[in-house]
Order: sequence, then C-alpha cells, then structure tokens
Amino acid sequence: MVVTDTKGHPVTDLTKDDFIILDDGQPQPVAFFSPNDNPKPPAPVTMPGPDSYTNSLAASNATPSVTVLLFDTLHTHWVSQGYALHRVRKFLHQIQPQDHIGIYVLSSQLKVVHDFVHDASDLVAAIQRYDERHSHDAQKPVAGVAESTGDLSLDRFLSGKENRYHPDLDGHAGQAGFAKARFEWARQSTAESMEAIARQLSTVPGRKTLIWVTDYLGMMGYFLDRGMDEAARSWRQYSSASTKVPDALASEDNAQVERMLRLMNDSGVTVYPVYAAGLVTDYMPGTWSHPEMDELAKRTGGRAFYNRNDLETGIRRALDETRFSYSLAYYPAHNQWNGKWRELRVKTSRPGLTLLARAGYFAMPDPVLVSPQNRFQFLSEIALSPIESTQLPLRVRMTTSSTPEGPKIDTSVHMDLQTILTRNEDGHWRGNFEIMLMQLDNKNNLLNATSEGVDADLKPEKYETVSREGWDLPIQLNLMPGATLLCVILHDANSSQVGSVRIPLTPAMTR
Repeated sequence: MVVTDTKGHPVTDLTKDDFIILDDGQPQPVAFFSPNDNPKPPAPVTMPGPDSYTNSLAASNATPSVTVLLFDTLHTHWVSQGYALHRVRKFLHQIQPQDHIGIYVLSSQLKVVHDFVHDASDLVAAIQRYDERHSHDAQKPVAGVAESTGDLSLDRFLSGKENRYHPDLDGHAGQAGFAKARFEWARQSTAESMEAIARQLSTVPGRKTLIWVTDYLGMMGYFLDRGMDEAARSWRQYSSASTKVPDALASEDNAQVERMLRLMNDSGVTVYPVYAAGLVTDYMPGTWSHPEMDELAKRTGGRAFYNRNDLETGIRRALDETRFSYSLAYYPAHNQWNGKWRELRVKTSRPGLTLLARAGYFAMPDPVLVSPQNRFQFLSEIALSPIESTQLPLRVRMTTSSTPEGPKIDTSVHMDLQTILTRNEDGHWRGNFEIMLMQLDNKNNLLNATSEGVDADLKPEKYETVSREGWDLPIQLNLMPGATLLCVILHDANSSQVGSVRIPLTPAMTR
C-alpha cells in the first residue's frame, strides 16, 4: 500500500495505529504492520556454484521492489503502438542506474526485453548508445551491424520491430472468425502471460508494480467492467445472438479472469494500466476501456493513466511509488468463504492523505487446483514461459556427460518442502508433489518431458532434518538431439503452486 500527501510525495512516518481496515464495511484489527523502505539494498547472499541454477531472486541480489513495464502489442492499435513507444523511450531517459525495471512485450507470447533482476545500469548505457547511434550527428551506420544498443532484443523493441498489427482489433475480420480464433487466442496469451508475471514476482518482498501499456485489457477488461456473473450472462446472450461463441467460453473466461486476479492479489502485484493512445479528443476504438482500467487498478491497488500526452510521466509516477510502501494484514472473521468478491477499504486517521490499496479479494475456501487432465498443459505453459516461477524455491545442480548409450543429463533437485508438506493428525508431515523436466529446442518446441512424482510421509524427526537441510532428488535423463533448454519444474499438487528453473543447454556440455 502506498500513501502520499497532497503534493504526491510518499508519507513515511505512519504507524499501525494510523490505519483502519474495513472488510465489507466491518472494522478489522491490524494483525501485521510493516513499513517498507524499498530502495534499501538487499543483504548479501551466497551465489550458487558454476553448475547450480536457482529461481531465488535473493540469490540474484534483486531489489526489495521491482517494476515491470508490459508493452502490449496484442490489444493495441498500430498507431497507438508507435505513439506509446515514443513516450516509453522518453521515460527510459529518466531511469536511474539503481532502478530495477523489467521490460516485457505481450504479443502471441510473452517476450523479455530487459530483466528486472539486475539494476538498470546496463539499460541506461544501452539507451545512451541507442541515442548516439540515432542522433543527427551520428555517423552512417556500418554495414552489417544490426544492433544499436549492443542488446539485440532491446534494439528490436526500441526500433519498433516488436510492434504488431492485429486487424481484428478494428473488427475487420468476420465475426465468427473473430469470436472463435481471436478471442480464444488473445485470452489464452494474456492469461498465461499475466499469471507467469505474477508467479515470477510472488516472492519479491516489497512493492511489485506492473505497468500495462495498452489500448484495452482484452477479455479481462470485459469482465471487470460488468462484474463476473453479469459479464458471463451478457456474453452468452451476445454469442447466441450473433457470433455463435460456445457457451463454455463465457464461463471459461469468467473463471480465468478470477484466477488471474486472485493470483495477482495473492502475489501482491499492483497494476497501473496506461492508455497507449494518449490524449484522444474524438472517439477511438479502445476509449471505452477507461472504466475497465480504473477497475483493474482499483482491484490491485494501482492507478490508471489515460487521456494525457505525457505517458512517460504516468509511468515514472508508477515507478516512484515503489520507493516506500506499507504492508498490513488481518485475520478475516466473517467465516463466509463462498468464493464471492469482498470489498476492502483502508483508511487513515491523518487527514489530507491519498491511499492506494487493493479494493478487495475473492473469499475462496480452498486453493483452486489444476485438474489432472489439464496438468500437463499447465506445466507446459510454465516451461514455455520465458520467465521463471518463484512460488516454490528450487535449486538445481546439473551436469552433462557422454556415455556409450548417448549424452546424459544428471540433475540433483534441491527443495525446501516446508511450504508443501502439511501436518496430519497422527503427527506425520505429508505432501504430494512432482518434478517435471522438460527439454525444448531453440524454437521453443517441447522435445521431451520426464516426470518424477513423490508422495511424502515423514515422521517428525525426519521432517526436522528435511526442514533444516532441504530435500535432494537425483534424476537422470537422456539429452535430446537439438535441445537448447532444460526447464525444471516443482509442482505442488495440493496447492497448484510451482517453482521453475530454466537452464541453457549447449553442445559443449557433452564434450
């Protein structure tokens, strides 16, 4: 939660007694309170060895707060993309080397242009090189040199080569084709990307900000604007009257949007939607999305920016609001865990302050688990994502070798099972989890999947040892021809939480 004064400056001297939490209008005692001085550097940690890989952000010395700029080419018109990219370039001139900011592109799949794990010093230097190369005084580019920044992914983004035009945004495609292909494709891509970002940010201890630069929010916005149940009824009526969208689509979208919002809120991700087209003086497709942007910002504790030509100012403000925040928690006493949305309000006794806090939560009785028939698809989406999930800590030691039977991969997967094992009445600690190892080629095609399931049943003394030392599981598999990446996934079947580690494979590993 962020608190600012009338000038927009962060307020840093509030105490627990200055806050009031209302759950559906009922006051709640504050059980946990913590001011978060997010710019404070993290404590030094021990880095993994040369053959070890981990999804721990602490092991990468990640900052206590991060910002991800998501540039949406999936739901943004061609003209808006060009304008927004120009303003994003202006924003990047304002960043400081100590900032931690990720730049992702949302298209048919999520792309990482710059990772937030490291500070922005390399990004600042890259922008300077880009400016020098594209200034009026710059010398003519040398033939055969494609990069302007020294980073091909960043160069493609800055030059607009990641921009895409989707004609269905303007409704030119046939309605039936639009409903069947466009909606399902866009919905799936958006859902997978948003959930992947939430899982990646879940263990960041400070404020986690997602700046979503877009013309509209896709199917998420459709349900946010109308409410989940009303939108599902409306969409079924609309589909039967014109586009013949299957009835199942409405309920599937409904559940998917709820799941995305729950995951964002559970991971503490604050969303700042930014309208890519800037100031619009006349009607333009997408302007109807402003209430949806306000609603998404409200539900996650952020702000929406639209109808302004200084997009970089809004983006900068979102980044600045990660500097100092407060964490509050309470124990709900309503005992109405029926899956419905409950409104949250946080107030302060000090007048003249503005608070940004999430507006509610879904009162779910239990975690929504991945069904067995969707399990492999779910884990495949984790493997295909360019970013790692940090929900469950994971460390992998990997070596490769050549044998008469062919090249082998030897892994030792180290896990902290305290979040997976649950205590039974007989004193034993039990849990059900699996390790999935997936090999992919350089085109992100899945070549092989190897799974190792574990039904753990530990006596108290064994649990104490595992809690202190962790659990190691050795797994050997054949190295597939053409494999360039190994993704190791830890999946808790009782909570659907995952941890993933992406390990590059090179031909030299088997020599």
